Amino acid sequence: TLFPTHGQKQWLQQLVNERHARNWKKIDRFVEGVRSMPIQPIDRVEELREEYSMMMNMMSSASSSITTPDTFQSTSASILRPRYDVLGDVALLNTLPPADQKTIIAQTIMKQNKAIRIVVARTSSLSGPERAPISSNNNHNDLISNENNLGIQLLAGPKRSPLITSHCEHGIKCVIDIERTFFSPRMGNERIRICQSVARGEHVLVLFCGVGMDAMQIAGRTEASRIVAVELNPIAAECARRGKRMLERNRTVKCPGAAQRLEIVECDALEYMHGISNTNQIYSPKQEQEHDKASDLDCPVRIFDRILAPRPKEGSMDGDLGKGDHGLPFLKALLPLLKHQGECHWYDFAADHEMPTCERTKLLIQNTCHEMGLHVEFIGVHNAGSVAKRQLRVCVDFRILTKI
Repeated sequence: TLFPTHGQKQWLQQLVNERHARNWKKIDRFVEGVRSMPIQPIDRVEELREEYSMMMNMMSSASSSITTPDTFQSTSASILRPRYDVLGDVALLNTLPPADQKTIIAQTIMKQNKAIRIVVARTSSLSGPERAPISSNNNHNDLISNENNLGIQLLAGPKRSPLITSHCEHGIKCVIDIERTFFSPRMGNERIRICQSVARGEHVLVLFCGVGMDAMQIAGRTEASRIVAVELNPIAAECARRGKRMLERNRTVKCPGAAQRLEIVECDALEYMHGISNTNQIYSPKQEQEHDKASDLDCPVRIFDRILAPRPKEGSMDGDLGKGDHGLPFLKALLPLLKHQGECHWYDFAADHEMPTCERTKLLIQNTCHEMGLHVEFIGVHNAGSVAKRQLRVCVDFRILTKI
């Protein structure tokens, strides 16, 4: 038995009861203390908020006099440290820090991560179809000379023009021009999730591929028959082509022929899809099997088993309060390219209160499919990361079943 003697059983029971009684006394004292607290009027609450703001401002002023990375880390200045992404050997701050803290913040980042050689900060939001801090029309030599208008500012490290680096994600490298392309390492888990959905022999279309990391992950980690990546930005397309060449020499990739199965297309996504749609039709399941048997790598892929559409954000026109089209032209163009039971990963931008169902995005997809005579089955909704305060990038996975 657990207790050989009756005395041991009584001793343990008394010990447990004493602990329970002591804990309940603590709870009673806490409840009594809360009930005895005076009720603060609304004006007093506002005063307390003002006092708290003044205290934080005083802490900020005090932190501005700190000049060494060691003291920076051990004081309240760490509260003001902006968020940053590590892209290869470059640290990219999402916001420009105060002028009196630029040097100390950059030195601290470089001291904590010895692999970082350059620290830059974004001075303006991403805009345009390229989703890049700097327009491709600007001159590379203006990166340092004009710090107020370009969107990227050098904080520490040597001057590098153009600001290009190679970034490794799960063993696969890509080339990034930080000034003129968009890449988010925070979507690494989302890319792995997509790879886990790809089956052997699939034809995959990746729209708005950017520097090509999504497409290269699929090529290197899955046995898809062919991956077509479409990108409008010529600099991003060149980065994707350079990444493809590195993929050829990557010995860590286990799937054979990864680079040979990947095709980079420098073209507008709508023009590419409309060009295919003009010579394409939606096949029946039997016709699709015959079409697949007749297709090989030397023939252009006209129908896709899976389409990724991580479309860029259209600023204030997107989201729950946006008055834009929410990517409707792209949705209408990609639906005819999906096979029977083909899947689409449609990316949209939603407020946090719309999660986890995202009914607004689902309604857009459902109405569009019905207009085109298609039946849709929703697979799931996934949070792909935050783009702003209380604004999320979401991925709605759906499947085209058959014609209505």
